[in-house]
Amino acid sequence: MKGFVTRCIMALVATLVLCGCDGHWEDVEKTTGYKGKARLNPFLAAEELLDGLGHNAHGAKSLTKLPPHDAVILISGEGGLPEGRAKQLLRWAFSGGHLIYCLSGTRPYNDFETQFGSFISAMLLEEEKDPILDQLGVGVQKRVKEEGLKGFIKEELVKKDDKKGETKDGPADKKSEADKDGAEAKPKKKKSNDEEDEDWRASVQEVKWNGETYQVELGGYLHMILKRKLRSGEFSAGNKNESLALHLQHGMGSVTLLSHARPLRNHWIGERDHARWLSDLVGEHGSKEVLFVASHAGSFLGLLWQHGWMALVALGVCIAFWLWQQMPRFGPMAEVELDSTRHFASHIGALGEFFWRMRRGSLLVKSARDAVWERVREKHPSLNDGSRQMSDHLAEEIARRTGLPVNRVTAAFDVAPPESGHNFVNLMRDLQAIRRAL
Repeated sequence: MKGFVTRCIMALVATLVLCGCDGHWEDVEKTTGYKGKARLNPFLAAEELLDGLGHNAHGAKSLTKLPPHDAVILISGEGGLPEGRAKQLLRWAFSGGHLIYCLSGTRPYNDFETQFGSFISAMLLEEEKDPILDQLGVGVQKRVKEEGLKGFIKEELVKKDDKKGETKDGPADKKSEADKDGAEAKPKKKKSNDEEDEDWRASVQEVKWNGETYQVELGGYLHMILKRKLRSGEFSAGNKNESLALHLQHGMGSVTLLSHARPLRNHWIGERDHARWLSDLVGEHGSKEVLFVASHAGSFLGLLWQHGWMALVALGVCIAFWLWQQMPRFGPMAEVELDSTRHFASHIGALGEFFWRMRRGSLLVKSARDAVWERVREKHPSLNDGSRQMSDHLAEEIARRTGLPVNRVTAAFDVAPPESGHNFVNLMRDLQAIRRAL
């Protein structure tokens, strides 16, 4: 009864609290990005698009073996590309392949959030030489100078503070001085949520190639500088001294350089002319293999199997044969001899080995000496005074019978049990010779 009354009181209090609220709430929608395969593979939509056009597009964790020369490889330059791998890829492209080389934007980050941290870390890195760009005669330069970087950091910090204030206290009526200065220095037009804070890495470029015109939204932390004139069949997104995308002829093949893989990622492949541009880059005639490589270097085991599989197979066969020979379970069954018996001496030897392994050598020495004194008491009672002390007369008699020196006979009864196996064997041999002589 008491529990029922308590529950009623609590229900009444809860009802009063709910009636006292004004019933106002606010829905906040936050985009967390893709899930499943699209979250791990930023080029999943591009692969599906090319598969629908009749190509064989698929991703690979590493490039262990180069595809045929009529294929297309999209590979990342993030993290650095070894010079040997760069020469191998360019030789493959020279023989007729198409290499799409992205300087950044190939990692599976969230496309719906501003990559503020990755932008700062990338801009603070020193410009390192890239073996692919060096061999193609292409240089790189940062898109944002140090002054612009400081301004961008200031604007981002102000925006973060404003968002925190709106979350806690509602929309702010007044802006901070830093926000006012930023607004006066660079007025901005209102943008959608997807395009917010993208000016530093995204810009729409008009690309003309093979009689077609494409509207492509490109970005990146670096722009490329072509150190020669464009040839027939090549294009540059923007000025060739400030390019975000370059398509260059290389022997019988071609190389496409992208400052950022933005137009090929899942979030942007369906915007503007990105899909048509990718389709024309791959080529519409015939079914081609398109390989999206996540890592440029193959695993050690994969390379070992690729180049030395015959030696590995031979080694495996040798190990299997050795195991079959050495392990009884893999060979013929051993016959069990049920009627065989062991001699008593073998049991005594096994016990002696056990006591010695257990460091009980003193027990074995004592037993051997007791056996000698027992023989003296039975066969020569006149020489035994019952004290078990080696007298001079007894020692001389034993030495005469065994041919051993007197001091050696005395030591056989008086010396402490030895620890080393060599001295133990000599002592036991002397005691056995004395017992047999008596």
